[in-house]
Amino acid sequence: MIRSLFIAGVPCTGKTWLGRWLAEHEGFIHVDAEKDNGSDLDKTGIHNEWGLALKSGRADALAEKIQGLMKPVVLNWGFPISYLYFVRTLQVAGIDTWWIHAKRNLARDAFSKRGGIDLRFFDRQMDEIERHWLLLELVFDHRTIQGFDDEGKQRQPEDLWQEIRSR
Repeated sequence: MIRSLFIAGVPCTGKTWLGRWLAEHEGFIHVDAEKDNGSDLDKTGIHNEWGLALKSGRADALAEKIQGLMKPVVLNWGFPISYLYFVRTLQVAGIDTWWIHAKRNLARDAFSKRGGIDLRFFDRQMDEIERHWLLLELVFDHRTIQGFDDEGKQRQPEDLWQEIRSR
């Protein structure tokens, strides 16, 4: 069975960067669920199954469709906390789920430098993450990695991948 990944986490911690790197260097199909209203979901032909999984709380059809692509898939999505049930749905269907975490100030600085989106959106999302942290940690079952190193620099995707593989 080809193992696929779902990557979520704090904004600006490298989710999309890791997905692109895995596609380029490890043969994954990268699906950024937030890109252009689901254009990556459309390109891979899994948009309908994604929507059904979100509605039904069951991801069997989504996992089957992903398995049929004959390559591992890495999905990344900075989901609203109200969709936390979806992570468990993916786990039950056999998709490995990971959370990339970061200290708020480091991620906020990266978000600010990236630009284009009002910082209030970041702050609201981080408030939700912090408020639900114990539940997030429980659902992700300690499959959490840090997006920044001890010196406050964003970690390279190959470092993140190495840590994921080592666990």
